[in-house]
Amino acid sequence: MQLLLAYQRGKTNPKTSLNPKKFIMKNGNKIKRERMKTKIFIILMLISANLFASEKNFVGCWIGKIDILRQVLAIKICFDVDSSKKLTGKIDIPQQNAYGLKLSNISCSKDSIWFDLIANVMNVAKFSGRISNPGTEKAFISGSFRQMGMVGTFELEPFIEEKEDTLQSIPIHEEEVAIRNGEVQLAGTFTRLSEQKKYPVVIFISGSGKQDRDENIFGFKIFKMISDRLVRNGYATLRMDDRGTGGSTEIPGTSETIFDFASDIEAAIEFLKTRDDVDTTAIGLLGHSEGAIVAFVVASKRKDIGFVISMAGPTVRGDSLIVEQIRIQMLGQNAPDSLIQETLNQQREIYNIVRNNGDFERARQILLQQAKKQLEFYPEEISSQISKTMIERNIQLQLESMRSDWFRTFIDTDPLIYIEKVQCPILFLFGELDTQVPAKLNAERINHLRKKPGIKIKIVPKANHLFQKARTGYTYEYPILPKKFAQGFFESIEMWMKSITKQK
Repeated sequence: MQLLLAYQRGKTNPKTSLNPKKFIMKNGNKIKRERMKTKIFIILMLISANLFASEKNFVGCWIGKIDILRQVLAIKICFDVDSSKKLTGKIDIPQQNAYGLKLSNISCSKDSIWFDLIANVMNVAKFSGRISNPGTEKAFISGSFRQMGMVGTFELEPFIEEKEDTLQSIPIHEEEVAIRNGEVQLAGTFTRLSEQKKYPVVIFISGSGKQDRDENIFGFKIFKMISDRLVRNGYATLRMDDRGTGGSTEIPGTSETIFDFASDIEAAIEFLKTRDDVDTTAIGLLGHSEGAIVAFVVASKRKDIGFVISMAGPTVRGDSLIVEQIRIQMLGQNAPDSLIQETLNQQREIYNIVRNNGDFERARQILLQQAKKQLEFYPEEISSQISKTMIERNIQLQLESMRSDWFRTFIDTDPLIYIEKVQCPILFLFGELDTQVPAKLNAERINHLRKKPGIKIKIVPKANHLFQKARTGYTYEYPILPKKFAQGFFESIEMWMKSITKQK
């Protein structure tokens, strides 16, 4: 550097006593070597920068699905870059209760990525994907993967975290309560504003399966979030753990039905009537899915129910609902029309057997036939590991479930019979993309009630069965969607309740 500066100034270097011209001639080879080193260094820098730019296309979190053998699993993958600028990654598979699984052998180019998920030496899932629209919100990765002889596909899109709307913090009164209903004790939470006065109350009723008072589904606390909103709008709420869940007890060895759950809600109503902070003329019911049927049953025989809110509540008989669910699932799996129709006819036959306590051996043969057809889609490496005993055990579990009081009651109950007897206002909410209680089928069944005073039927755009903003509406999406209600859901409830409930 000193020599170069001396040359630029027209001076000789005091240490060498060489003029610039002689120095350059004598050291020409050395300068050439230095220039070559500089060029190589620049090229390496450019290559490194280019590789890092490629990795940038994939850094961040992605959500999507794995599709294999007509089965779909939701996945969430997060890529990052370590200190050596190498891609690292982890995958979540919520339906398998698997979180933070490390990805290995990650490599990428400008438009492609490869990575492995290693369960053990003999079980490695190899992913290969291509990205389109990199660096934008419309970025999309699609590709294939192989695992134990099976070949499937996967899709990913950027995961955009949506924060739940924050509501102004206000003083509330929250109280743990216990409600006795015969041999069962129900544990719950009563919530209202801290001001002491009489409040209109909403009782929450969950869907099928044992749910806690928050109706927590993959971390989405549906009832807790709705309760918070209603309380801030001047309502009190009562949320309870289902029988045998949380703090609630159950009667051992029994299979509770819709009518048992209805008796629990009636016990809750009587409990609320004893409180001096409840407006007993404005006790309403909010039921989700099967919980809506329970609400219809209760409201159909009582005059003291102020209103009913049905969240994705079925209006068709249970067997018809399940058949439609199966049809939608098979369409999503691209099953042939002939196979869909054959399966639906078989399911109808099975439900008739269950309803009439008929030939269960015939039902067993149908289920066995369906299982064998399903195995045809599996590669030899997998089907050979599924023994006849495993198949028969699975069929036996299905038959035992079908013989239960709950299942028999569910497939035989027609909600419309109870809906038409309800005298109080009803808000029917359906999700446009719901695949469990399809909006079109169930909304059309009650279309004749639209002119009845107090009846409102609303289909929430782009909402699934949980009223999240969905992509497809299929159940595999539930764990990976933002824990937030679709636009229009809260607004529909609030506007309708203000129109039918007198605030005090």
